[in-house]
Parts: sequence; structure tokens; C-alpha cells
Amino acid sequence: MTIAYIYPAFINIGGADKIIISKANYMADHWGYEVYLITDSQNGLPTFFPLSPKVHLIDLDINFFQQYQYAPLKRLMVYLKLMRRYRKAMERTLQQIRPDIIISTFSRDAKFVGLFKKYSKAAIAEVHTTKKNIRALPNLRLKGGFYIFLAAYIERQLNNSAKRFDEVVVLNSLEEDLWKRVRKVRVIHNAVQYYPEEENELKAKNVIYVGRAEYEKAPDRLIDVWRVVAEKHPDWTVSMYCTGAMLDKLKARVRDYGLEQQVRFMPPTKDMLLAYMSSSICVLTSRYEGFPVVLQEAMGCGIPCVSFNCPSGPRYIITDHEDGYLVRDGDIDGFAEKVCLLMEDEALRRRLGRQAKQSMARYGADVIMAQWRELFERLTKGK
Repeated sequence: MTIAYIYPAFINIGGADKIIISKANYMADHWGYEVYLITDSQNGLPTFFPLSPKVHLIDLDINFFQQYQYAPLKRLMVYLKLMRRYRKAMERTLQQIRPDIIISTFSRDAKFVGLFKKYSKAAIAEVHTTKKNIRALPNLRLKGGFYIFLAAYIERQLNNSAKRFDEVVVLNSLEEDLWKRVRKVRVIHNAVQYYPEEENELKAKNVIYVGRAEYEKAPDRLIDVWRVVAEKHPDWTVSMYCTGAMLDKLKARVRDYGLEQQVRFMPPTKDMLLAYMSSSICVLTSRYEGFPVVLQEAMGCGIPCVSFNCPSGPRYIITDHEDGYLVRDGDIDGFAEKVCLLMEDEALRRRLGRQAKQSMARYGADVIMAQWRELFERLTKGK
């Protein structure tokens, strides 16, 4: 079977990049599928996460990043021109490889669903974020005026495209409910990426945070939490693996709070397993999530997690008080209280950590990928 994944570019450290590449590698290495990753703006850069030599990476060389150098009106004109180039290049590529299944990650390519169905047996939309925040529409609406109408237009276009796909796959049951007004969707969770045999003894006085320095990931809320935590436990540190637009502001806030000795900003690393195994607690302070890879990874390494109960993913991974803690969204003091509780009670850390690892067994790669294989075979049966 031949699978084509459509994605803008695999140049980020984000969870979606990691999940898609891991699935592509699995399909090629374990099933012998012919797998293509088709990007539009890879720009000659290597993928951050390792790609199997059996997986084909094709970049259409559109480079959508160039549009951002222009003022709004000019940018729109450039974008429309780039989209015409994109469609033509996509069609040429699909004509050549003729995939059985095309998987759109529901980015700008979502409007090509007619093209996808023309050159494949089935087209799937795989949504990696929450419906309410897809394509960062809330941020667009916050700008007011014309942007409110633009956001409404984009949302209508996405809903119309979703109706035309053979299947839409989302990450949790809340997302399934949110999509009901548009169409029926299917839930397939992400697979856990790390599940080492060795036990994490959880003795290191280090907390780990992994996430982009962007509004939705809310690392600013973590700095506020740590201001409270550091007063009680100045001997603990938090390692923040994050890059992004907010990084300079985060560092400034750390200086303002006098937390330079307790908060460590870490560079990107390809050895996140070592980073997890050198930590005793994991924290997630996002304003919204689809199905946070970070929580799965940390829990798979036997680390208890503390997360805001934001919409909507954390509640489907953490079972409150059993393998971690879910805190009322935005409750800084409540979050700090749970972090301190884990710091002060090693037996509790270890108990929740062991249960966290056991909980992640249900998200093993073989379990999750079997659901994808069943879906592929059902959609292509008789075609």
C-alpha cells in the first residue's frame, strides 16, 4: 500500500512533527508500505526527528514563509499566487506516485480534497489540534474588524472541506463531539513515543517542561507558578525545553522574579529520553491542547505530571490523583500546590510515576497503529 502524508514542513520540534514521522517510519519499517511525506516549505532543511531511509520526503519548494515579509494586502496577493503554484505542484506529484491513501494534516492543503480524491482511493483528514483553535482562528478574531469576517470565512471553508474527506480523524472524544455539527469523525489517539525498560527513580530535584514558547502553550503561566514554588523549594530547578516568539519575554520575567538560579532554559535536543529520565516531575501549563505528546512521553518514562485541565487533551491522558494531577485551568496557586506536594513526598512521586507508566501501555505503538491499518484497509477494500 502507498501512503502520502501532506504537511507544511518537518522543521519544528513540535509534537505533530514527531507523531507524523514516527507513524511514517512505522508504516514503512513494520508493514513495508511505500510512504511519502509531501511538504511545501522544507526549504532544503533536514527533518528534526529521524526519518527512516525507507520513507520518501518530497518538498514541493513553494516556501510559504516568504509571504510574511509583506504588508497585509500584498501578503494576500503573494499567498494566492503561492497557492496556485502549490496546487499545480501537488497535482504533478500525485500523478506520479498515485497513492492508495492521502492523509491531509488539515493545513492549507485542506482545500485540495477534490484533488486528493482524484488521485487516490481514499482521502483522510488528520486533525492535530482542537477544533475551536484550528488554524489559530481565535487569535485572528482577537484582532477585530475585518479579521473577524476572515476567520468566519476560513472556518466555513474548513468545515466544507471536512465534509468531503472520506474520514476525519481526531484525538479525543471531546473533539468528536465538537465535530458532530459538521460530520461524523473517528477518534484515534497518538501513540506513546517513549516507554523505556529502566525505572526512573525520580530522585533528581528537577522538573521538566517541554513546549513551544507560544501563547497556546502558555509557558508564561509556568513562570508565575515557579515564583510560588521557588519560595518553598529553592533547591529544585525547572528545565524549560522551549523555543519560540515568547522566549525573550519569558527570560525577562524570570529576571524580574529573580529566578535565574531555579529556571533553566534548555536548547533543543534530540535526546529527550535522557532529559525525561533526568527529571522527577513534568508540568504542562497550556491554554489548550489536542492530545499532548509531552504528557504521554513523560508518563511513559514513569514521571508524574501536573497539568492545567485545559481544553481538551490532558484529561484524556492524566487520571487525576491516580497517575498525576489535573488543576483547574488558570489556578496558579493550585498548580504550585500540587508541584510542591510531589516535591515533598518521594513515595507519592514514585507511586504516581509507576501508575503513570502503566497507564501509557494502552497507547503503545502496536495498539495505535493497528487502528490505522484497519482504517486504511476498510477505506481501500474493493477499490
